Amino acid sequence: MKPYPWQLYSKKLTQKILKPTCQGMLTEREGMVLTTAQSANVLLYFLVDETDGVITDSKFIAFGPSALIGAAQVACELSLRKNHAQVKRFTADLLDSEVGFPQEAYSYLNLIIDLTLEAMGHCEHLPLPEAYIETPMPHHGQESSEYPGFQELAKEQKIALIEQLIDSDIRPYIELDAGGIRIADLKDNDIIIAYEGACTSCYSATGATLNAIQQMITTRIHPDLTVTPDPSTLQF
Repeated sequence: MKPYPWQLYSKKLTQKILKPTCQGMLTEREGMVLTTAQSANVLLYFLVDETDGVITDSKFIAFGPSALIGAAQVACELSLRKNHAQVKRFTADLLDSEVGFPQEAYSYLNLIIDLTLEAMGHCEHLPLPEAYIETPMPHHGQESSEYPGFQELAKEQKIALIEQLIDSDIRPYIELDAGGIRIADLKDNDIIIAYEGACTSCYSATGATLNAIQQMITTRIHPDLTVTPDPSTLQF
């Protein structure tokens, strides 16, 4: 493994490397499961709530290339407040979407993903939040299909399912531009979303961004769903 020139790094990645907020170690706490995974030059720690499988804290210790430190920092940040089943679905592309890694650094992303999956594998015996339903993932090289039995789910389960899709596949991209999104309500098949941050004054919130959200939800969950922005959250 070789270090890569700093000029290849995005500003966000550089900031993560220079000021890593998750660097350090964790010890056992009451009511929590401490799970770890390590390689020759990096050690990941995760504290997982034993009642619902949600990661409450995460830290890392890493020695080596700066890109490795950046990858560990991003993975630890993203894992917070997610349950172990969600974290097991992390990919190198998801980490990359957060800050922008050079292609040459993907070996470090893959290493961190492997360690993260190993650590989460030790938590499979822990329960998950009651409303949690795993978001369907597209099969490589195949069209996505609707979630089986979606219309038969309770409203709370439908919202939880949609929220998981937004959290894993939509929100990371919106947050790159200092925006935010949340589900305000679900009325029949109409999802009412509330924009936050930079999205409230961005015209693509009712154009390209909205179309992308609509397309992902209809192809991944159900074709009859529509997405409508709450006009009170828009500032144009």
